[in-house]
Amino acid sequence: MPRSKIAQKQRTLAVKATDDPAYRFDRLYDLLHWEPWIHHAASAVLSRPGSQTDGVDGTTRDYFKDHYDTQMVMLIEQLKRGTYQPLPVRRVHIPKANGKTRPLGIPALRDRIVQEGIRMALDPIYESDFQPYSFGFRKGRCTMDAIAVLMPLANTSMKHYYVIEGDLKSYFDTVNHRILLRLLKKRIADRKLLSLIHRFLRAGVMDDHLFATTREGVPQGGIISPLLANVYLNEFDKWAVQKWQLPQSERRKARSSGQGNYAMVRYADDFVVVSNDGIEGVRQTKAAIKAFLEGELKLTLSEEKTLITHVNKGYDFLGFTVRRVNPEGRWVVHLRPTRKSIQHVKAKIKRLTGRNQTLYDEGTKMMQLNQVVRGWCAYYKHTSLHTDLEAISRYAWHRYHAWLLAKYKGSRKVQLITEKSRTILRRQRWVARTEGIEIHQWLPSPKEFKRSRYYAKGRAGFAHPYLVDDPEHHTPEAFKGPDPAIYRTVRGLDGNRNVPEDWHTRRLKVLKRDGFACIICKDQNDLQVHHKKGLKSWAVKDLETLCRTHHHMAHGFRAGSSSSNGEPDAGKLARPVREEGWENSRIGRCV
Repeated sequence: MPRSKIAQKQRTLAVKATDDPAYRFDRLYDLLHWEPWIHHAASAVLSRPGSQTDGVDGTTRDYFKDHYDTQMVMLIEQLKRGTYQPLPVRRVHIPKANGKTRPLGIPALRDRIVQEGIRMALDPIYESDFQPYSFGFRKGRCTMDAIAVLMPLANTSMKHYYVIEGDLKSYFDTVNHRILLRLLKKRIADRKLLSLIHRFLRAGVMDDHLFATTREGVPQGGIISPLLANVYLNEFDKWAVQKWQLPQSERRKARSSGQGNYAMVRYADDFVVVSNDGIEGVRQTKAAIKAFLEGELKLTLSEEKTLITHVNKGYDFLGFTVRRVNPEGRWVVHLRPTRKSIQHVKAKIKRLTGRNQTLYDEGTKMMQLNQVVRGWCAYYKHTSLHTDLEAISRYAWHRYHAWLLAKYKGSRKVQLITEKSRTILRRQRWVARTEGIEIHQWLPSPKEFKRSRYYAKGRAGFAHPYLVDDPEHHTPEAFKGPDPAIYRTVRGLDGNRNVPEDWHTRRLKVLKRDGFACIICKDQNDLQVHHKKGLKSWAVKDLETLCRTHHHMAHGFRAGSSSSNGEPDAGKLARPVREEGWENSRIGRCV
């Protein structure tokens, strides 16, 4: 059966879930013993690097591939009869950055295949239920999408000053099974599938040859664990939406009564709540969040990690530090790597260049350093400042230089190394690769590692990953993206009594219709909504999306010069031309 058939089946599930939010799915268990379905799940599991690790049964990937037909026939037969029983997970402890360890459960290879089959069936359904503010463990979303949603909230126009940095204490180990199964029953009516999921949750763990039962939690390392974790915390997302994502009229009433507005972004068990409320209101909100999590979901907030921070002091989220600064009389938002991340990568470089590593040859050591430094730089390449990145580059060079001197201590090559290093240290960017003892460029070049920004796909709404090719369902109501208030910028609307009350809703519709890009130059930066020529109607059909440059030109600005590509230069626009009624209007009134 080709993959398109499986994708079609997933699309059918996604369409049903999107069209009817109350629909309960039955006979999903039959998909698990459908041969094309389970064979595709096996292919996906065996192709991952993690399949090299074995579970409690000792079955390796090589053994499973050598006996693939026999293993799959036995697996399918057990699923058909309903006699399939998951094995306990093998627990290993991996070190964390703070010196502690994180328990990781490694299921048996056959259990991973069955879990992948369950994930393939449930993921299209719950993608229709998940909220736009959730970014962790979801198809088509990454950490930078979450960061890019938070960045505009720190600017001066939005006035979101206080931040609640939320972190759940031992979340994956404290998930209540009874509550989780109750939440799954809202969408899943198949008792066989629910029973199988329950057996996976209660399978137990093997820790150093000792068996322990699991009465709560989902094992970290299981394929369905991230999905089940999102299903569990989706109740928290719904509560936040009902409490904070209010209509524009109610948001205005809240602000007039002295209350603040809130917005949340969640990635797995880490979440951030931004607000323009006062400090007392933010503290009350933190207490309300704690009461809901402890009362409804039986979860505990980590008091040492759940902090209330002002955006000017900066806050950490997903390895980034978001901070608003005023370096030259203008407030800007800087995105930098956290101190912990910098210390962590320096510790890796130090371990790789220690005195006990001198038995490695130059090429192997250079490859190891490249993997660490390039990987770290690739993750943080969208940061506002490159100071930290340059510091890591210099630190890696000095460590590598010291490693070379230690390797060839007492040799004539030390003099050659010293002479080469003096030449390289005169350059702003030292980068090296060894061919024998020659030193050349090896770190990312300035062109490759240029300063850039990441623009979230959430501006146009996150499309359903299983309905991207479906024109009827690819942008349903539940997938409009984050709250429209996140991306609106009000310029000159005060005092204009002709603006409709639902203006921001109309503005969002216009931006979505035009693909969140200027209709003239297709630029996606600083978008504004403009009345079409000769029309003064506020209807959506009579409005169009323009960038700041073309919007100013439409209102009578003269372009002082043009760029090399023929487009007007926004920084060299002249003063506006005085037209009839100009003194009674404002640039940006209709943005």
